[in-house]
Amino acid sequence: MLVVLLSLLSAGPLEQSQALEERGDDGAALVVLQKAVTEAPAWAIGRVELGRLQLKQGASEAALQHLDIARTLAPENPRAHYLYALAADEAGRRNESRHSLEVALALRDGYADAQVRLASVLFADGDFRGAARSLKPYVANHPEANGARLQLADALERSGDHPGAERELRGLLQVPAVKSLAGRRLIVLLEASHRSADAEKVRQQVDPPRRQLRALQPSGR
Repeated sequence: MLVVLLSLLSAGPLEQSQALEERGDDGAALVVLQKAVTEAPAWAIGRVELGRLQLKQGASEAALQHLDIARTLAPENPRAHYLYALAADEAGRRNESRHSLEVALALRDGYADAQVRLASVLFADGDFRGAARSLKPYVANHPEANGARLQLADALERSGDHPGAERELRGLLQVPAVKSLAGRRLIVLLEASHRSADAEKVRQQVDPPRRQLRALQPSGR
């Protein structure tokens, strides 16, 4: 314990807060960063981490203030914009959230967390084409993300790209964990397109008919 205490005292505020958070003491980590930011108001990274911790504790309004200052101090930092977007969304500022996510992605191409979050925001706003555009590169780099692939298929279907939606759902038929769900969605899609024969083939693939066992005759005595 003494060694841990000495290492904390000799570390900088960022390292101290990270060590405290890893030990589960988010409150103490917050105090360390608040003190450091008060003493060095232009410390952008400190404000980013302070805002993240405040978000973690549900204090979105307080986080907004620090993250807004952080993205002003370090406009090239995509994480500052991403975390600001999360805080803005929590505070009900959806337009600001969407814009900040777009900035984060412009600064860091392939920012996975921002891609998924922006897709969710756009989907909720009814911008299904935009949601699909945001999800496509993420899914390409994370083919194991079944939830994102299902959401992409949904966004494609709602945007009118039925061939794209069909392609994604057929790909998910090869994934046992979501085969049944993807199959049901594909069946609905095919039937809505008046392709009953194709829908039946998928139904047979997803839920093949069980073999009927011949009833046994009572044995004679």
